[in-house]
Amino acid sequence: MTYAPLELIAGRLIASVQAPAGSPVRDTEVIAALAGAALLGGASGLRLNSPDDIRRMRSSTSAPIIGLHKVWNGVRNIITPDVALAAGLAEAGADIIAVDATIEQLGESFALLGEIGEATARPVMADVSTFDEGMRAWEAGAAVIGTTLSGYTPYSVQQEGPDLRLVAELAAAGVPTIAEGRYQSPEQVRAAFDAGALAVVVGGAVTDPIAITRRFVAATPAVRSPA
Repeated sequence: MTYAPLELIAGRLIASVQAPAGSPVRDTEVIAALAGAALLGGASGLRLNSPDDIRRMRSSTSAPIIGLHKVWNGVRNIITPDVALAAGLAEAGADIIAVDATIEQLGESFALLGEIGEATARPVMADVSTFDEGMRAWEAGAAVIGTTLSGYTPYSVQQEGPDLRLVAELAAAGVPTIAEGRYQSPEQVRAAFDAGALAVVVGGAVTDPIAITRRFVAATPAVRSPA
């Protein structure tokens, strides 16, 4: 029996394993090692950036992969901004294609989501920053909505922790929702599922050694009370 990728991640944790240029772990083999460790720890899926990382992990796991292709626009990274990049992710083995579905990026037309879905024959995860964007993306053909970009557009909620309210609002509207963005603790993951999330993505809290170390260093006297 085979299952669609969204069924395989329902009620489960997805590990986002990414690293920016210049990071010591920005190497496909290192990313693969971190992703493999996350799967051994119980993650049921992966969120990976670039065809190279996806292709490497596809060769070693059948776990669902959410693929994305980040493109820097001078202000922030835009997630899979065109059909050609999405096609590259599908060819590399991505099961779900993540796409930036913000008004900041797409303007008033969200037709790109349907175009990517048709071109790749893959479900599209629309990464949004607001409830309105989530509903537009859903109506435009996205298979699932991610709260990934809440706080990363100037008009969305700016807060330190995850946007649980956005998760709850989208879920209450009957929209399959993947909670993502600033999830740092098991309590926050539990709260997202209680709010109606289909699945939860955790990134830096489990797969970024630099971010993990910084949280602990912030608790030291030298940082809290510098001389």
